[in-house]
Amino acid sequence: MSKPVRAALYARVSTTSHGQDVGLQLDELRQVAAQRGWEIAGVYEDAGISGTKTSRPGLDRMLADAQAGKLDGVAVWRCDRFARDTAHLPEAQDYTPA
Repeated sequence: MSKPVRAALYARVSTTSHGQDVGLQLDELRQVAAQRGWEIAGVYEDAGISGTKTSRPGLDRMLADAQAGKLDGVAVWRCDRFARDTAHLPEAQDYTPA
């Protein structure tokens, strides 16, 4: 029997008003993880932080955990929750902790 995928759940909202809520994103991501049999290895969130910022506390922790081999994959509610600019995606892949 194979080991379950160790998934990170990442949620971000740029403002904490206007009906935006990381909890709603995480609820859906938890459902996806359960449906697919993933082990939730970490939950990372950034509330009130723009997606244009390439350094965010929750994102930085998640990338450090991925670099350390603690994660097999990352689940996000929508791609723009992870990065607003497609140039940020390759940077995240090559992340090196400071």
